[in-house]
Amino acid sequence: MKYIHFVLVGLCIVLSAFVTPAYGAEVNAMIHYSETFMNIQDELLFEQGYSIKVADINPTNGDSWLELYLNGIKVDSDMQFAKENAPFEYIRTVTDKNDDKKETDYLIIRITSIKVEKEPLSVKLKIEQFLDPELDAAEYLILDKSRTVKIGTPLELEEEYTLEASDLTDTSVTLTLSKNGYPVKEKKETKEGDMFTYSKTVGDKTITIFIAKLDTFFVGTDSEMVFLKQVSQRADVIVESYVTIAIKGASSTKIRDGDIAIISYTIENEDISEVKVLLDGEQIDYRSGISTSTYSTVTETLNAGVHKVVLTTVASDGTMSTHTKTFTVEASIAAEAAGLAAETASDMAGKIGEDNESVGKILELPGFGSMLSALMIGLVSIAMQRRKEN
Repeated sequence: MKYIHFVLVGLCIVLSAFVTPAYGAEVNAMIHYSETFMNIQDELLFEQGYSIKVADINPTNGDSWLELYLNGIKVDSDMQFAKENAPFEYIRTVTDKNDDKKETDYLIIRITSIKVEKEPLSVKLKIEQFLDPELDAAEYLILDKSRTVKIGTPLELEEEYTLEASDLTDTSVTLTLSKNGYPVKEKKETKEGDMFTYSKTVGDKTITIFIAKLDTFFVGTDSEMVFLKQVSQRADVIVESYVTIAIKGASSTKIRDGDIAIISYTIENEDISEVKVLLDGEQIDYRSGISTSTYSTVTETLNAGVHKVVLTTVASDGTMSTHTKTFTVEASIAAEAAGLAAETASDMAGKIGEDNESVGKILELPGFGSMLSALMIGLVSIAMQRRKEN
């Protein structure tokens, strides 16, 4: 019996030697998951300021020598290699703020070598990152939650994102993430245990916006459900759309009452997928699948006054941006001439004086009506000449 006890103790000691450092370490919310090929000297930036650099690759088995950085400063890690059966892991020890004798180990990074390509030499790495409790996480809107998606009913997320499940079979389901009603990521045949992630690349940094793990399915008599776990979402990264709007008259530089106008807009982003143009609240132009270029649309006849153009763009990631421009339509030549005549007549009456009797006598003078008509014709001619000059 003593011999058996000794053997069991010895076996436990031997097994403990093969336990990876992650055993016993706390694991917070997963905030990044990716599988990507990397070459020697490649760098990859991910969440909370962490990044890795591939120092070297074993061309035979894909074992990778990695360097870990935090905000550009190399992290002193006990592990340096990522292997298929022995992943690179970074564990951070955190001291309790209320008890400096109490320390907790947290798994922050786990990187596993999956596959090696020899021409050119590269390695496919599976990267798992978990929330570092010592760093700011204010940008995260959802952290490590469980969610249920009913087939046919989108799950409402933060910042106008929704997640929809469809095409449920005995073994898989299609998951579709949308923003503002525009699909941004679809994964067909998602199986139990699969990760569903949506990321944006900004410069040389990969930012995980949404992450979830498919836990299981449920198919009942009246409902079909998909259960998710490890659901996290961070604040979106807005992709700015660069747009310029120009407005001119169809026949001259001025736009007058009764004229039409040409509205031109230049798209400077390659990732803009949809454009809608409204004039005074009415849609006058719509385009989809566009590229960087200048586009034009013609208005109907316009009335004198101030008008407003609103141009809405939708990026490939579902981000919507609004651009506005106002312009003024001037009075027509006839209206301008009438106004000028009225102004002239008012000046003449003012010079004559305020005496009603004197004004009446002037109006009764022979030929005054003909003189006034000639004056009007002359003013119209002046207005037309001004328009030609413009």
